[in-house]
Amino acid sequence: MATVSINKLLKKTESPEGDVKPFFYIQTKWLEDQIIIKLQDSETNNCYQGMVTIDSMKEAAAELDVPYNTYYEECRLALTTHIAMPGCTYKLDEDENALTIWKTQDGSIPMLYMEIPLRTISNHYDILDSAIDELQNKSKTLDERVDKAHKFDQNSRELLEDYRICVEEKNQLERRLLRKVAVLLNSKKQKIAELEDRLSKYEEINDNTDNDGEDETRLMDDTEGEIRPHSSKKRKAVLTESDTDTDEDDFLANTQPLTMAETA
Repeated sequence: MATVSINKLLKKTESPEGDVKPFFYIQTKWLEDQIIIKLQDSETNNCYQGMVTIDSMKEAAAELDVPYNTYYEECRLALTTHIAMPGCTYKLDEDENALTIWKTQDGSIPMLYMEIPLRTISNHYDILDSAIDELQNKSKTLDERVDKAHKFDQNSRELLEDYRICVEEKNQLERRLLRKVAVLLNSKKQKIAELEDRLSKYEEINDNTDNDGEDETRLMDDTEGEIRPHSSKKRKAVLTESDTDTDEDDFLANTQPLTMAETA
């Protein structure tokens, strides 16, 4: 897609007169295979048109021993800048009918960097018409961007309002949920307290039952302790009589005669 630029360049003259500086009003149209320029001299009011091909620019870059991409970008900047590119001067060679761009680096001798052949044209208002068209296009583009910005702003406001409503609804829902959770927790705490109370009462009853059982066991042990001595005395008496009878029976039992052994 072609791009068009319109700008003003400072014209280099051999003997400038007064404080008024001459300019070139230049229009450049950048195509894929060539560059077309239209130029008007503020001193003579003459108009010119020229063209340079991409192939000729590649040849010039090779002669200057400069990479083509670098050369192309520098030439484009030199033709589309306002007033002048630093280190460059612009001259109109009327003998050769060409626009020449001279470049100076670090105080060196100026060298011819670009040359564009020109021819005189009679349409003095072509650049002005192009400038008006360019302004109209830019104004239209600017209006479209402003409309888009207004629409974007309106959409942003609507989105912000929707976001505010969503946040408010979320906060209300959180508050309702917190209230419900608080009620549920309180009921659970109450039930837990009731269960703990019932458990403590149950444990107290069990403790009392165990104490009663221990008292009964202790009472039974005491009762048996009181009964056991009498039975032991009777048993002792019985044992004594039986032992006496046994001794008497042994004493009254028949005895065998004692015989002496014969001696040889």
